[in-house]
Amino acid sequence: MPDPLDLPTGDPTQDPLLDPATLPTGLILDQEHREDFLVSLPTTLPQFPTATPPHATTRQPPSATLLYPFLFAVCPDWTYGLQARGDCMAWSSCHTLDLLMALNIAMHHAPEQWRALTSIEAQYGFMRVEVYDTKPNWGGDGASPSAAAKAILKCGSLHRLNYAEQHIDLRTYDRTGGRSGQYGRWGVPNRLEPLAKPHTCETVTLVTSFWQAVQLLASGYPIANAAPNNPIPRSRDTQGFGTNHWHASHAMNYIGYRLGTRPGLLQANTGHGRHVVGPTWPDDMPATLAACSAWIDADEADRVLRQHWSFAYSNYLGFPERPLQLANLPTATLSPTAP
Repeated sequence: MPDPLDLPTGDPTQDPLLDPATLPTGLILDQEHREDFLVSLPTTLPQFPTATPPHATTRQPPSATLLYPFLFAVCPDWTYGLQARGDCMAWSSCHTLDLLMALNIAMHHAPEQWRALTSIEAQYGFMRVEVYDTKPNWGGDGASPSAAAKAILKCGSLHRLNYAEQHIDLRTYDRTGGRSGQYGRWGVPNRLEPLAKPHTCETVTLVTSFWQAVQLLASGYPIANAAPNNPIPRSRDTQGFGTNHWHASHAMNYIGYRLGTRPGLLQANTGHGRHVVGPTWPDDMPATLAACSAWIDADEADRVLRQHWSFAYSNYLGFPERPLQLANLPTATLSPTAP
């Protein structure tokens, strides 16, 4: 497994093409912990139809919804990354939180301050150590989806900031994987934990079908998608759907849906940047997102979600207020008409 020597530049023509099959995944599927976590959940998001299209009594979703324009509106220089060890669940969880914060600001008109992207290494430590109330964790690498969901409810989150008073700089992801390894073994430094606690989510819900995902995404709830045999495309067809798949125990994100004659979910693999090539839909998708994303057909996405390892988060808390200055979001891009 090669450790990437440099973080991506954001320019797909400049970044070296790594074979994604050689990169770590790190997903731990702990069914006992998942069942205990689900039983202990105090609240969840509203449940939606799990197998069939929404009934007449259910709010009809738009023909398509995309969440990524909200993130680019508050973080125009966003780019994918390259995970340096088995912290894929942290990448997935953090991208869910980044999208949720952007949506809170732009779509829900929340008077909150965009701080920075969520710290991968800190979230990895929370989901491997602090959620279990024990240190250290000698269990190799990786984390479970339920532990990631529990971490954002219980521990909160930190951001890619220089925590100068605590003498810890988290502004960049450690490209050697050393910080993820350290936090994943020993947990987040004690002096940072109180700073994370205000930034929790109030609710999470298990996502178990394509149609439930559609309803959640239409309401602005991004999904941390995980499965033991997740399809990871290397290319896209003329409609933007993934082709030339490999499958791995891996965590990614669902960040949009489209209905119409060929329904599907938009899947982003933010920690495995630049390995997806081909046409995009919509065709104005930013290059940095196109490099790590593709559409997944509805039946394939439904098969993945029925394995019960994917969670949606909501109500991200603890950000300072500011005078609201909404970005000018391109309406046509947010809800384009499905072909």
